Amino acid sequence: MNEQFPGKQSSGQGEQLSPARQTLGCVVALLIVVGVPAAGIYAFVQWTSRPLHQVAENVGDYDTLCNGREIPGAPAYTPGSGPHPIVVFESVREGDEYLSKVSIHAGEQGDPFNPADPGDVELVACAERTDAGEEVAACEFTSESVGMRSATTEIKVYEARTGKQVGEPVEVVGEDTSCPGMVTFKGSLSLYSTPSESQYLGVLGSVVNG
Repeated sequence: MNEQFPGKQSSGQGEQLSPARQTLGCVVALLIVVGVPAAGIYAFVQWTSRPLHQVAENVGDYDTLCNGREIPGAPAYTPGSGPHPIVVFESVREGDEYLSKVSIHAGEQGDPFNPADPGDVELVACAERTDAGEEVAACEFTSESVGMRSATTEIKVYEARTGKQVGEPVEVVGEDTSCPGMVTFKGSLSLYSTPSESQYLGVLGSVVNG
């Protein structure tokens, strides 16, 4: 059963394949083993390889990069000629079924970390929780108090146009222990720290401005 608790409001370029393409071969092999017809396999491969958006209508459309689907109409990324506008997405809470856009330099539209025009975005950063440690804070909601654990987050950067990974992944222990304004969940609830704005700037600053 879904529940909602209202609470305090918060707020070197590589050739590696994007996440979905790294697993696509394994999925196709499994389909062959279980006897799925060739036509079905072909249709599956075509669907999973097809971009959901040819051109982004809003910056939220770029979350598809975190699932391995590029946006061919995005501007080309050329290292060393910054700034390179970027959008950052998080998927770090237990049971998240969606990606949250991270607000960096909020209110400063036109800043490369907060592009106003989706047609300017060259890079997409995806942050995903990889490990959790001890409890470091507690969030007070209407019906209960929920502990927040320190979490390690892996940050990857992709070219918006091609989906190619830029540089190597970087792991940070999240410093932001702000409580979410509302949490939708199934079963038990767990909360985790996330990277702070200064941590994102430290990890992404060189590729965005370089």
